Amino acid sequence: MFSGCLGDKIVGTWKSTDSEATITFNKDGTYSASFGSLGAKGTWEKADDGSYALYYNNGKIGSAIIDGKNLQVNLGFGIFSLKGDFTKQ
Repeated sequence: MFSGCLGDKIVGTWKSTDSEATITFNKDGTYSASFGSLGAKGTWEKADDGSYALYYNNGKIGSAIIDGKNLQVNLGFGIFSLKGDFTKQ
């Protein structure tokens, strides 16, 4: 599941362009996202088309794509949701 994660350009911390939300992608294929007191942790993998699939408990709960210098995220489950553009910190 984690092939191609090392050195991937998604690795690092990204901050929302319109809120205090952040999401950190780690080299080991894990991520952690936060928005206020809410948070989520899971795994990620790069798809063949260059997008990224985001998982929680082995179920896909979102996706992300890098568009120039922005990361577009669509992540949600239960009461936790992160959607929008993020810039790398």
